[in-house]
Amino acid sequence: MKRLLLILIAIAGCLGCACAASHDAAAILARMKAKINASPSLEAVFTINGGEGPVEGNAVIAGSKYTMQTPQLKVWFDGRTQWTYLLNTGEVSITEPDASEQMASNPFAILSAHSDFYKSKRLSDSQGRYRVLLTPVGSASGIETITLFINRATSLPSAIVINFDDGKSIEVVIDKISTGAAKPASAFRFDRAKFPSVQEIIDLR
Repeated sequence: MKRLLLILIAIAGCLGCACAASHDAAAILARMKAKINASPSLEAVFTINGGEGPVEGNAVIAGSKYTMQTPQLKVWFDGRTQWTYLLNTGEVSITEPDASEQMASNPFAILSAHSDFYKSKRLSDSQGRYRVLLTPVGSASGIETITLFINRATSLPSAIVINFDDGKSIEVVIDKISTGAAKPASAFRFDRAKFPSVQEIIDLR
């Protein structure tokens, strides 16, 4: 549960290099981010394999904002503040995660992360997808590598594989991803009135 919580709550230019592979990786990531930023919102259905998985969930992404839901928890992030609601305890924690913390805990944060936070390299893929290896700069996140699989036709991600520095790994398979309507800012914030079963709110900011 702890590892699943870390993954779901808060994950986020390539390093200058003369090799063609790095240039290709940067271009692939740029197209993906442009597609995401051009969409009013993206709605994704995903399955997490590994750890306490498989766990199914859904997410709504709008730029740096997102909401996520699994049978265990609900998460809202408005670009600065994050609310995490643990359904089994009835507790809501409030945090302001930095980029490194998001990268270590939210598999979708990497989709909008600034390239300064990782080095990128394009890898070959036998299934015709784009495969880009991301290596975080610094070790604070606890992540060794992230591999993004990107659909060539849509420039949208189809899977994310996260390898942690303790040897464990998590695969996030994006079963479905589509463009959605624009969402109000309130959609990415926790609304206490809508969740009367909440027992405690813990402000960790």
